[in-house]
Amino acid sequence: MTGVTQIDLKGELTKRMKKKPSCLLVRLARWFMIEDWVNARLRQIGAVSNIDFMKKALDALHIEVKVKGVENLPSANQRTMFVCNHPLGGMDVLSACKAVEPACAKGLLIPANDLLMQLGNIREMLIPVNKVGGQSKDLLQKINQAYASDKQLMFFPSGKVSRKHKDGIYDDEWKKNFIVKSVEYERNVIPIRIDAKNSAFFYGLAKWRTKLGIKLNLEMLFLVRETRKQQNKTITITIGEPILWQSFDASKTAYQWAQEVRKKVYEL
Repeated sequence: MTGVTQIDLKGELTKRMKKKPSCLLVRLARWFMIEDWVNARLRQIGAVSNIDFMKKALDALHIEVKVKGVENLPSANQRTMFVCNHPLGGMDVLSACKAVEPACAKGLLIPANDLLMQLGNIREMLIPVNKVGGQSKDLLQKINQAYASDKQLMFFPSGKVSRKHKDGIYDDEWKKNFIVKSVEYERNVIPIRIDAKNSAFFYGLAKWRTKLGIKLNLEMLFLVRETRKQQNKTITITIGEPILWQSFDASKTAYQWAQEVRKKVYEL
């Protein structure tokens, strides 16, 4: 049985730095990542795993998920790729997973960064995407096995959380890989729009960090705190009609098709 996950930032820093971190660095990390608050919520969620863990996490934060377009979900036997915008950086992923659960009797896999891999309760649902070096061949094999499997796949093609622009809050350009793999593995694409947003502080920090030419992604350090701010809110998920993989023909490049799907998501 999966145990209760607890975050150990001091241990994680020691592993990554290959030496004992300073007390100041540990205190800063615990402040940014609100370690005590996170661990309290994880104890509240308890020893559950996968989508059950995600649903209990939403319950623990009193987040309501409203789903539109349920009729567009595939059957469990239809191998699909769900593609979503990425407004929050955490609760949006959990909310989308809850929304598509009826179509995932055979499982659901999500490419994710190695920080999320620290959550042991959902690790078997995640495909680590930013491993480099000697593990890259093994990682590529694991990703291709996921595409070839009978499990459903979920992608956030922007690769980063939405930012505020002059005309609204939305993802930057989407990466093309999901189009390439949709055709290669004959998986239809289902666009999903997640209606949610982070705080004004998050977007303001991103704006000024960019204006000042600071390369360190400072706003991302506050994403866990942004998660806490989502408590007692409602996230609306809109599931669009399937897009057949055969639609992605030679009339456009894979990159252009990716932007077309992105456009469809924001039109939902």
